[in-house]
Amino acid sequence: MKFTNKKTIPLFKLGYLILLFLILMVVIYNYLILNEAILAYKEIAVLLVLYMSVFVYWYKISKYIEYDSNGSGIVFITKGILLSDFVNHREQRIELPKEKLVNYKIIDRFFYKKIHLHIKSKHKIKKVCIDVTFLSTVKTKALKLSLNKIVRENS
Repeated sequence: MKFTNKKTIPLFKLGYLILLFLILMVVIYNYLILNEAILAYKEIAVLLVLYMSVFVYWYKISKYIEYDSNGSGIVFITKGILLSDFVNHREQRIELPKEKLVNYKIIDRFFYKKIHLHIKSKHKIKKVCIDVTFLSTVKTKALKLSLNKIVRENS
């Protein structure tokens, strides 16, 4: 099985534009409507913390995800969306034979979704975590089916 979340990439970029638009709207409202040059220091601090936390959260979870289990191996590739065309510093590539997958667990919270892969190495089991927040529910179910099939074959 092979799939990606390539269709949701415009959603990620739209999120960055909405955040920038909100910052501009606050500045324009403050300057034009209230006729004040700057906000009060408390307001600036609150808005800065709010916008930075939203930006950091969006930056961390907005990833391009590619999954391929065709053939004798499993391949997970995740890349960052912002600046990935210029600097590919957030790429995470996991390639492993199907026989090494022992188990997996999908953690689904309100704001994020992660998959933990338990991979068998020589003398211990290694745990690898992959962020799959913007994988649709249909593709998450397909991922579960594919990984269940592999784990069942391995046990």
